[in-house]
Amino acid sequence: MKLKEYTNIQDYIEKKNLTKMNKTELITKKDLLNIIVNDPNLNIDNFKKMKVSELREILKITHKITCDNEIHYVNNLGLCFTCFRPLKADYIKYENYCLDC
Repeated sequence: MKLKEYTNIQDYIEKKNLTKMNKTELITKKDLLNIIVNDPNLNIDNFKKMKVSELREILKITHKITCDNEIHYVNNLGLCFTCFRPLKADYIKYENYCLDC
């Protein structure tokens, strides 16, 4: 095996491992309620009745990014929840998803 082929294979394996480590998920109602339970200033009873979209707007958290076993919360309101491109005015009827997704 040539050196160039070997380094290309190593690069491919490293990139594949990085994509597994960096994982972006849309945050669920269960995750949001866990955040609220851990905060002593918030009353959980008021938030249990709300929809997930309302909770995301109030807490300003939409996605959970897992990177190297650390969790980071991100606010992606105004972006497509799948491809993260900015939403246009005509995409409002699709609620947080662009026409392509």
